[in-house]
Amino acid sequence: MLVSVSQAARELNLSIDHLRRWIRAGKIPIYKLGPRSTRVDLDELKSLGRLRAEAEQDQAGDLLDESEAR
Repeated sequence: MLVSVSQAARELNLSIDHLRRWIRAGKIPIYKLGPRSTRVDLDELKSLGRLRAEAEQDQAGDLLDESEAR
């Protein structure tokens, strides 16, 4: 099922920024339905269970980066 990035983020309990970062990195395939309409396949994302583990690692790394910058 094709859904918006924001809807996919809600369904997967992830931040929109994380999904966008993965899209830019090529980790998530996107489907362009027009010049301003990008969709992701929610079923495909759900089958990629590794994304959740990566999100937790990314978030932990982001927190470390922020604390080191202070």
